[in-house]
Amino acid sequence: MEPQEVFKDMGMAMSAGNMDELRDLAKGLEESTDDPFVLLQCVSLLKVVRMDDLMFEIVSKIMRNLGDDMRTRVEIAGALRGLEYPVQAYEIVKTLEVSDSTRRLSMMCLVDMEEYESALEVAESIEDPKPIDRITLSNIRSALGEHAEAIAIAEALDRDLPGDYDVMVCNVDALMIAGREKDAVKYARQCLKSKDADGNAVAAYAMRIMGNDKSAAGFATRAIKLDPKHVGAMETLGICLANKGEYEKARIVAGAINEASPGNRAAMEVLRYCDRIGPRASASRSTWSSSWRGG
Repeated sequence: MEPQEVFKDMGMAMSAGNMDELRDLAKGLEESTDDPFVLLQCVSLLKVVRMDDLMFEIVSKIMRNLGDDMRTRVEIAGALRGLEYPVQAYEIVKTLEVSDSTRRLSMMCLVDMEEYESALEVAESIEDPKPIDRITLSNIRSALGEHAEAIAIAEALDRDLPGDYDVMVCNVDALMIAGREKDAVKYARQCLKSKDADGNAVAAYAMRIMGNDKSAAGFATRAIKLDPKHVGAMETLGICLANKGEYEKARIVAGAINEASPGNRAAMEVLRYCDRIGPRASASRSTWSSSWRGG
């Protein structure tokens, strides 16, 4: 059976809530192929239902069959980090030729592993920093308790890239972690003046971090109406729904994120909230359908 046919059957097994059949299909696929990208897609599907033991088994097989092509290794490492296997991704990165792109991936893996001192060392070695590198550096400084430095980096980014969603979130994070909640809320209110999706999504994010899920969901819904594929707003809305106990709705939002941006870690974050807070119900195929329309 071709892998895509197996994936289709796996989706049907999820829809029926048949976890035994799902496991058997995934095991069969694992035994029938060494193709790392087929196996990565299998892990991605299993992430929805948190079949951790089988996922780790498949990831271990991928690590044993990396091959010698360096470009393939980069792609596998990036995919593994996206699937929340930073340790394995980092092991691959260490085998690659050193460049800004591999330093960037190494830095992000180390952040995921909470190895902030090592991440800082790598971040400072990037020769041509991109905005994402500067955002990550601000986050690292915050994690190390170097709040003045973190805020300074975030403010410089804001001057260089005004109105950028990720930059605005970086500013909110730096202020919040420094204990300057009032300043963070004031900043988020200023972002709202744009009256666009990004401004509303930043306000939603800030409200959620402050623990005001009702306001956060309201701003997120408004952002989604302005931009139905706004991943940041969908992530906030999904987490608010999970906090409220509306787990199936939250999973549907995670599915919408996956459709708007396949493999985006925001979908995993929403599912993690569902798993952490609520019952580990089997995800239905509708979770990943296109039926969600926001609001």
